[in-house]
Parts: sequence; C-alpha cells; structure tokens
Amino acid sequence: MIASFVHDHYFVYSDKDKLYYDGSGGVFNYKLWDRYLSIFDKLIVVGRSANKLPNKLIVSSHLNVSFQLNGDLKNGLDRFIKYGRIKNKLEKTLLNIDFAIIRLPSSLGYIAIQICKKYNIPYVIEVVACPWDAYANYGSRLANLIAPVEYLRLRNATLSSKYVVYVTKHFLQKRYPTRGESVAISNAMIYSSIDEHIAKEFYEKQYEVFRIGMIGSFHVKFKGHIEAIKAVDILVKKGIENIELSLVGTGDSTWVVEIIKEFNLEKYIKVLGVLEAGEKGIYPYLDKLHLYIHPSRQEGLPRVVIEALSRGKLVLGSSVAGIPELIDESFTHKPGDYKKLSTHIEKIINDESKWLKIINSNIRMSHQYHENVLQTRRVNFLNKII
Repeated sequence: MIASFVHDHYFVYSDKDKLYYDGSGGVFNYKLWDRYLSIFDKLIVVGRSANKLPNKLIVSSHLNVSFQLNGDLKNGLDRFIKYGRIKNKLEKTLLNIDFAIIRLPSSLGYIAIQICKKYNIPYVIEVVACPWDAYANYGSRLANLIAPVEYLRLRNATLSSKYVVYVTKHFLQKRYPTRGESVAISNAMIYSSIDEHIAKEFYEKQYEVFRIGMIGSFHVKFKGHIEAIKAVDILVKKGIENIELSLVGTGDSTWVVEIIKEFNLEKYIKVLGVLEAGEKGIYPYLDKLHLYIHPSRQEGLPRVVIEALSRGKLVLGSSVAGIPELIDESFTHKPGDYKKLSTHIEKIINDESKWLKIINSNIRMSHQYHENVLQTRRVNFLNKII
C-alpha cells in the first residue's frame, strides 16, 4: 500500500548529495517516517519547498519515501491566488495513493481533505496545534481577523472527518471535536527516559549558577520569549543573580537580542540559536539545565516539554493548550503572566527539598509518551481504519 503524508512543512532538496532535508526545526527527520512505513510499503511526503539549506542539516530522506514539494505556497495569499495550481498538483499525487495522513492545521492539508472526499480516498487527520491561539496571540490586527476563520476551518475539518488523531488527551478534542472515531497520540519522539538515580545525582550537586532553559522558534512572538526575559528581569532586581537563561530555537533571534539589551540582561540571558534534535543537540542541552520553562501562548502538546520531563528536569509552563496535561497545575501560569512565572522560578530555587519528588514524578509522566507506547496505539488505530 502507498500512503501520503500531507503538511505545510518546509523541506529542502540538495543537488549536491541528492537528499531532502528538514527545512526548519529538525523534527521531520528520517526516523519520523518509520511510524508510517511500519504499516505502508511506500510513503509520499507532500510539503512545501524551501530553496536554502538550514544551518543544521537534518536529513529527512528515507528508503521508500519520496517527496512532492510545492513551491507555489509561500505565504497566506498564495493559497487563494494559486489555489487552482496547488490543487491540481496535489490531486495528481493523491490519485496514486491508497491512504492519506493529513496533518492540520495546514493549507495543503485542507485542500487534501477536499480531494480525498471527492475521490473517496480514505484518510486520517492529525491535529497538532490550535490555530485560534496561534493567530489570536500573533500580535497584529490582521492575525486577529484571521483567528476565527482558521478556528472554524479546523473545526469543520474535524467534525466532518471519520478518523482523527489528536496530540492532546483533552484540550484539542474539546475545542475541535469530531463526530467520528478519535485517539490521543502525541507526536513527541522519545525512546527512553533518564534513570531516576542519574537525575538525583545531578540535582544533588552544588551549583554556582542555576541554569534555566527555554526552546521555541524565534519566527513568532507568541512562544514566550518576552515573558521569560521579563521574569528574569524581576528576579535579578530582587537580587537573585546566580541564574542564567539560555534560549534555543530556529529563526532570526535579532528581535529577542534587542529586548535583552533593552533590559540590560546580557549577563543573564544567552541566545544559543538552533540545536539538533535528540541525542546530538537538545538532550545534552536539557541535561545541563536545572529548570526548563515553557511560557508559550500557543501550543498543541509541546514535544519539548515531554523531552524535558524525560530528562528528569524541573519544568514550569503556561496553562495553554495541552501543557496542563503534562505538569501539575501548581507549576503553570496564565499565558502572558510573567510575574507569576518569576514567582514560580523563585519558589523552585528556594525549595530544593521538593526537587527530587518533582523530577521523579516528571520522569514517570514521560513514560506515557515513549515511542513504543505511542506507536502501538498509532498502528492499532490506522490498521483499524485500513
């Protein structure tokens, strides 16, 4: 059987080595496709094409995986202006497959649903984020106008689809319900969790600097960078100066650097930029932290929070989307509430006696999101559809 995976993600083709690379973030590496190749013989990945190779070269090419990349969809207007051309190209691809995996929200995904319905091509949709939160928190009038449109778009898609995979246990299901069958399967990709004894040894060591980390794309301004900076500013002004916040993410971080300079926090906040996913980048980074924070204003179920839990880290986050499904309510703050975030950080620093209990609980929570657990659920659901 041949399946297609449809999403707006960017991929880059290299003429030099004839390989496809993840165009941003590094999450769409070659291992991702094993999830579907355990069920299907071949996979056609439909996405968007980018011309420039990213700084961190994450290979996405895989045996029995081919790529059909669309260069017409570069911005929001293209989906209207070039709709006919985009649809025709996508239609030719989908007419040669047996099954479609459609990840939403995405412009290509919504078009794919129309085509699948027209030609009775069986499909499942994967709901990975909330467009309402994304646009409502983007910070522009145009985005505020787009928010309800995109909300209804995704809601209509879930209501009219027979099979839906949600990355959250409750949040996305409630906001974007379906009349069909559904299952909760995170799109996190972790294969194991750190041993509790190793985590215990780390936190029992004396430290000179309390290291705080945050991972989020610099492309957008709703991932919580501003809140994190303001929280650190409050702590420093209180005399808590043995702290360091490091920021990791894709995209142009110039605007974040400027804000750090405005607050005169260069001594306390470092911008690291892009790190490779998994054991070669993100995991070693997390392992050096005492605390991971995720003050985002838009999410589905953030993979990086699950990764931080799996590395036995103390974690604080906003109460947006699926984050409260991962950490206790007492460790969450309302989106945008940097004052509460600073209070939580201070409380964590001053209450070392509770650290081990918290990290052990976090490690146990991460076990629910191991790849073998999620993949069993995924295979069972897809096989039932097929």
